[in-house]
Amino acid sequence: MSFNIRYLKGKHAPSLERAVRECAQNGDERSKEFIYKSCYGYVRSITLRYVKNTYDAEELTNESFIRAFGKMGTFNNGDLGDRFEKSFRAWLARIAVNISIDFLRGKKQFVALDEMNEGGMEQQHVEVSGNLHVEDILKLLAQLPDIQRSIFNLYEVEGYSHEEVATMLDIPESTSRTYLTRAKKKLRKLYLESINITAGFQ
Repeated sequence: MSFNIRYLKGKHAPSLERAVRECAQNGDERSKEFIYKSCYGYVRSITLRYVKNTYDAEELTNESFIRAFGKMGTFNNGDLGDRFEKSFRAWLARIAVNISIDFLRGKKQFVALDEMNEGGMEQQHVEVSGNLHVEDILKLLAQLPDIQRSIFNLYEVEGYSHEEVATMLDIPESTSRTYLTRAKKKLRKLYLESINITAGFQ
């Protein structure tokens, strides 16, 4: 996807709201250009939470914009200003999440869930350390298995319910809960290990 960034410069550059409305109404190419430039970093940060490879993340980011532009006419929102932008970014985020999940499932990077013995899986409540900030979590997410990383993102970051996660990933709801527990335990372990390593250099 290539755009003429020169259009974005100058005092006549459109607002995101106007660009979205013009794109939805007539597919204006300059509006697409502005939307892409304004939201690229935001969408890429989402895809990077699901895939480890930066090349894949960029491909998924561009695919997200292509799909969004194709469906722009379905984005109907009566809000104005900041509320409109927030709603649009949330809509764009859902597209990026769905494309990322589809990519992982297509690559068969999830475990064979139907072969798991759920009866033997440990079920317990796990408290994540209060010192485990969002920035720390995002840095450690890449070390999780794909299924755990995806469920953690969908539930803890994107705000989907376990029922919705189960539907998206085509897994039992109990499996979603179990893998979230495992993801939290793994993240806490990785975090504590990183703290110990850092302390060793002091």
